[in-house]
Formats: sequence, structure tokens, C-alpha cells
Amino acid sequence: MLTVMDFIGQQRREFRFDLRYRALTGYGRKELEKAVEDEFPYLPSGSQIVLDRVAQKVVLDNIKAQLRFNRARLVRDIASYGETELEAYLEQSGNDVKSIYRSTRDSWTGYLRQAELIEGFSPLEAVLSGRIHELSDADEIRLLGRMAALIHVDDPERAEAYSTLVSPDAPRYAALGMREQTFARMLFYTLWDDGGGFPSYDAGLDYLRGYQFVCSEIRQIVKLGVLASKHAAKSLGAGLQHVPLLSHATYRREEILAALQYGSLEFGKNVQHREGVAWCPATSTDAFFVTLNKDDKKHSATTMYKDYAISPELFHWESQNATSPGSPTGRRYLDRAVHGSKILIFTRDTSEDETGLTVPYTCLGQVDYVQHAGEKPMAITWKLHRPMPADVFATAAVAAQ
Repeated sequence: MLTVMDFIGQQRREFRFDLRYRALTGYGRKELEKAVEDEFPYLPSGSQIVLDRVAQKVVLDNIKAQLRFNRARLVRDIASYGETELEAYLEQSGNDVKSIYRSTRDSWTGYLRQAELIEGFSPLEAVLSGRIHELSDADEIRLLGRMAALIHVDDPERAEAYSTLVSPDAPRYAALGMREQTFARMLFYTLWDDGGGFPSYDAGLDYLRGYQFVCSEIRQIVKLGVLASKHAAKSLGAGLQHVPLLSHATYRREEILAALQYGSLEFGKNVQHREGVAWCPATSTDAFFVTLNKDDKKHSATTMYKDYAISPELFHWESQNATSPGSPTGRRYLDRAVHGSKILIFTRDTSEDETGLTVPYTCLGQVDYVQHAGEKPMAITWKLHRPMPADVFATAAVAAQ
């Protein structure tokens, strides 16, 4: 047993308790406020945080003060530092990236403009080169609204690929290798999950490159994501080595479905998919999307599936309600050797964070069948090829309760 005693005394006004406790628990600000009020009821087994009444009030007041750190105050804070590089501002101010990206209305570029640290939008080299015909403030704002969808990127290969793709001299799609083409599709569909009306990936990426501040922000965001990475990502292994998804890395649904070729411009099918299971025939892979803590308001009684970790290597999962062992889908799950298919599990704690932004998934990697019971839904136990990260297991095990 390890006991840590941290005595809370008088702190400077700008001291951030929320950053310390969020790093310790993984909670967002609003979740953290409730956890402090409720005396941290959902910590991993064997762990506890105990605050006396005075310390609890000090911490709560500090957290609530940070919740009142509105956009106007943030603009003034950014202006006071005079930094145009996101990493430099965060390091000097003590803020984290979520302080900037609270909603799809927020972007670093937008805040810099409000703070009068930059002016205008992108120059017109792209127009002059004939690649695209028009640049507009409204279009740039729409692109900046997608920046929050990139703050999760946490593996170096993907970050480097995205940075290369938004550079002015990026290769054409046809000149990219197979792996780089997959990254191009992943970035493309992260920005436009409906395909954006573009006839080709080159058309969409050329359009994107016309907005230099957007591209600069993408490069800065993915660099920060890699620096903040918590897990060691590895290849998916046999049968999926060519797919640039990595176990224990973090992805949005659009990236996953683009990587597994669920949809593509070539197929005339986008990646707008909202169900918990996606069969991707091009890669013979089932992708399971699991939200561990299901919201009663967003799930009906028939979709409150019992999905949880039994151990770091075993995961209990329930199929969709129409699936039985004798159905084509059920047979594919139970006898994958015959069908030559693979299964990947992706989990997340909740569907939305405390600000309402969509939470990305952690890739747990490939799994093998262990046993099943029942039907419609089938309750299946899967064995992971790689034990899940400790923090993911802590949350996934609590879901069993």
C-alpha cells in the first residue's frame, strides 16, 4: 500500500488544482467538480482520494473559478503572452489544450485573431496557382471548426503523415504509398465525413492547403498530441499489418472507418456510420465501437449492452440484438478461421466530454474468441492479442459494476 499525504495550504490565485487532479483521474473539469463534491466515488479498485472539509472547499472553489474562465478572459490571457505558437502559449500559461478547444466554435487561429496577434486569412497563392478558385472567411471558419477533431492524434507516424499532407508541396494522392494514401483518407474524412462534395482526395486536400493558418494549426495540434501521448502504440499484427491503425493509439470513428475502407470516394460511400458494429468487407474486418459508460438519455433499454473488461486481456461484449449464433454475422464472429475475418475493439469512456465534444476511441487491437452464451444479443468473451492499458482497464472494469 502507498499513502501520499499532500497538505493543501494557501495557494496563489493562478494555481491550477484542476490540472493536477485531472492528470491524476483523467476527468474533465465538470466531471472533476462532481467527483470532488462526491468524494471521488469511481476511482479504480484499491485507490482513494480523501480531502477534509476545508481542503475540499479550497479545491472546489479553485475548480469552479477555472470553469468561469470564459472565452473573453481566454482572449485577454492569450493577448497578454503575445505568443502565436500554441505549444509556447500552453507551456507559459499553464493551460492545457482543452482550454482552447472547448467546442467546435473554438480554434487557436480564431483566438489569435480576437487577440489581434494575427490578421486576415490565408494568402491567395492557391488561387493564383489555379488549384482552387475561391478562398473565403466562411469556409475557413468551417475548417477551423474541425480542429478540435484532431487533438486526439497521439502516434508519431500519423502526426507526421498529417503534417506532410497539409504542407504546400505535398505529393499528389496517386504518388503516395499505400500506407500514406490511407492516412490521406483518414485526414480527409476527419474534416469531411460526408466527402465534402469533392470529386477526389486531391481536390479536398488542395482546398485545405489554400488555408495556411488552418494547416499551421493542424501541424501544431498533432505535435502536441504526440507529446501528450500516454500509451505505447504497436502494430495490429497478423493480417492487418498494412493498416496504419495501432493498438493503444486513439482515433475518431471517421479515421477508423477510412483506414478499414468501410467507405471511400472510390466506393461512392462515405464514413457516416453511427452503429456499434461496422463490417468492412474490403479489409475483412469487424470494428466494434464500445462506449463503456452508457448514457440513459442516449441509449434505449435495448441498446444498453453489457460491455466491460473481465481482466486486462479478457473483454465481455454483447452483440447487436438481432445477432444469433446461427446468423451470418454470428457465424462470422464464432468461426473467423473459416471466414478469414478479423475483429478490432475500440473503446471510450463516454460519448461526449464535459464540453459536449465527441470523445475518440482507444484501439484495443485484435481479439480472439473465447466463449459465448445466449443469443439476440450474444454475450461473447474475447481475448485481446495485447493487454489493454492500465487506465483503460480501470474504466472498463468499473463498467462491469
